[in-house]
Amino acid sequence: MPCPSPERPLVSVVIPTYKRAHLLRKAIISALAQEQAGELFEMEIIVVDDCSPDETAKVVAEFPRVQYLRLDQNRGASGARNAGIKRAKGKYIALLDDDDEFLTHKLMVQVPILETHPEIGVLYGQSVVTGGETPLLLWPEWGPSGNVFEEFVTTTDDFLHPPTWLVRRELFEQAGFFDESKAGMEHYDMALRIAALTPWMFLSGGPVARGRYSQQGLWYSTIVNGTNEQQLPKIIEAALLRLPATADADRVRRKARAAVCASIAHQRWWAGGGLEPTKAHLLKAVREAPWLLQEAAVVEWLKRIASTLAGSSSHPVAAVKKFWKEITNAVAEAETIYTGSLRRLFGELLEAAAISMKRGSPRRAPLVAVSALLNDPSSWMQPARLYSLYRAWTRESLATAEHAKVSP
Repeated sequence: MPCPSPERPLVSVVIPTYKRAHLLRKAIISALAQEQAGELFEMEIIVVDDCSPDETAKVVAEFPRVQYLRLDQNRGASGARNAGIKRAKGKYIALLDDDDEFLTHKLMVQVPILETHPEIGVLYGQSVVTGGETPLLLWPEWGPSGNVFEEFVTTTDDFLHPPTWLVRRELFEQAGFFDESKAGMEHYDMALRIAALTPWMFLSGGPVARGRYSQQGLWYSTIVNGTNEQQLPKIIEAALLRLPATADADRVRRKARAAVCASIAHQRWWAGGGLEPTKAHLLKAVREAPWLLQEAAVVEWLKRIASTLAGSSSHPVAAVKKFWKEITNAVAEAETIYTGSLRRLFGELLEAAAISMKRGSPRRAPLVAVSALLNDPSSWMQPARLYSLYRAWTRESLATAEHAKVSP
């Protein structure tokens, strides 16, 4: 084992793996290739084999410096991470999935920052993501720093990539280890628990890791099969229990729950069946919590549904009105009273539909725009909304005129 010194802290790189021997080799090589290892820091690499049936042990044997730990039974990625963290001796823990890679400068950049900023518990940053429809993506574009608990609990879309993290080892003991029942979302649950204890720092300016996106991967599959949708509210509610009974904490709770609703809508829209499952989720959500109709994140999804329905109907106003009626019926069935303006919501849905209609659309954008103004008189007091509706009107009028010029 490397001998750390006050000048060279020990970093433990923990790599959980299961049945990915062909990818594991690249992950190990990326960890061994860290620049200034042995100068700025010492490093130990721990591969935790989650009872793989393939050639994982042989791959690890190619690297004498790498520690190998094989579990007696399959425990999932969280169980393997926990076993590796408990074995680790380092001052810092760096997590690396078997299908990802560190860029060579990751630890060279991160270790000195934690060494000189004892108030920071976790560094995290950007990855370059390959795979899927986008061959190269820098993700995320930005992340909060400091006391990030509120930002993390109200940003429920996944933006945290563990291979970019560098964590003070004692934080895992203080926060509790990874929850083995949270497959696919365990890193978000862990991030919230650690964020309640310590400040984080986001490093922008370039990636420190390389991720691989695949529709066969755990992250995507848990969205498609609904596991993520079941886990996300539980994770958020557990995190919100840490907040005090204050008015400001109530604001955070409301914002976080609205974000959960919007995130599930996003998952259903893109990976869970599209329009009808998304609409069903939103109607159920406002039936259970009518106050969601006053949250921008949720209203934006209602507008997307209305726009889609209008765009596919020869009677767009009627299509939007039918959806609005479904919303009003859902609110009427709720146990609590909704105090907002449902008529104004109807106007907002019509406005979104009018603006979304493409140039030359036969769906009569001007008619929808006028209906929006009539059903939401407050639009007259908002120049930006009036301008958007005016553009929807003139876009359709110009398209009609141009068609007339070229017609025989």
